[in-house]
Amino acid sequence: MKILLTNWINLLGVFIVNFAFSVVLTLTDPSLSYNIFQAMLAALFSVLGYGMMFWALFIVSLVIMDLILIIPNRKNLKIRLLIEWIIISSPFIYWTVKYHEWIFVAAVIAFFISQQLREKRIMVKQALKHLQPTNQGH
Repeated sequence: MKILLTNWINLLGVFIVNFAFSVVLTLTDPSLSYNIFQAMLAALFSVLGYGMMFWALFIVSLVIMDLILIIPNRKNLKIRLLIEWIIISSPFIYWTVKYHEWIFVAAVIAFFISQQLREKRIMVKQALKHLQPTNQGH
């Protein structure tokens, strides 16, 4: 179950990229005249408020896919994380095409990169788990 706790990597990675993407979009929009602070505040509201459905679906999808794909069997972890990425990213790619919201592309790319970082974190945790001495009641 500790694998579920590694999802913070995905959440943080996707949040940072979406936030930065939103700030840049806000600052480069010619119809808006925001300073950097206003752009950051608008981006924060956009990512958290407008993206509330995105975050809810993303978190639930991560937990469900981890429970199905990764927790029962950690062999071929890279492939399993890639499958998880494809399945979870599919609706967001569809939304990009349907609504022309490019922030979803940024989220999908950030999710892919964070999955790679997450794989390394899981592998380190597994290696450390095997190195720890077991308590045998001595």
